[in-house]
Amino acid sequence: MQGYVTRRLIALGLSLAVASVLIFAVVDLVPGDPASYMLGTGARPDTLAALREQLGLDQPFALRYAHWIGGVVCGDLGDSFTYRSPVSGLILARLQVSLPLALMALALA
Repeated sequence: MQGYVTRRLIALGLSLAVASVLIFAVVDLVPGDPASYMLGTGARPDTLAALREQLGLDQPFALRYAHWIGGVVCGDLGDSFTYRSPVSGLILARLQVSLPLALMALALA
């Protein structure tokens, strides 16, 4: 039994690692620039460059991923480019709304 649980935990860890790399890569390959999105199309090139540097977008893919995964391990999921607030706070807010709704739906079923 202990061997089964160990194998399942290893498989879970590998699945999460592969999924995180794939999702990070897909987001990186999507056309568009988060700095341009945040500042708008009329932003000056020097302002865009400064924001890219501040966000770490000027760093290589592997370094950005390592920085992000290090944050995830410490509980920091980063900041949302859209909402400009911590992702963990956004997830927590959604869960606080969704959980009571799910419980009510289960109670009514």
